[in-house]
Amino acid sequence: MYYFHIHGPDGTIADEEGSDLADIAAVREEAVAAVREIVADRIRSGKGPNGRELRVADDAGKVVLSLPFRDI
Repeated sequence: MYYFHIHGPDGTIADEEGSDLADIAAVREEAVAAVREIVADRIRSGKGPNGRELRVADDAGKVVLSLPFRDI
C-alpha cells in the first residue's frame, strides 16, 4: 500500500486509505495524475500551488516519492 499525503504551508492532508499499486513506476504515474488534477482545480478557483507537495509513503511510513506541485 502507498499513501498519498498532501503537505503545504497550512498543514497536511493525510491519506488514510492508501492505494495498492504494483511498483514505484505506478506510484509515480498515480502521483503525477493526482497533482495535475489538484493543481488544475486550484487554478480554476483562482489559487496556485502555494508551496504544496505530494509525499507518497509506503506501509512502513517511509517516503518513497516527493512531488512538489510547482514541478508539474
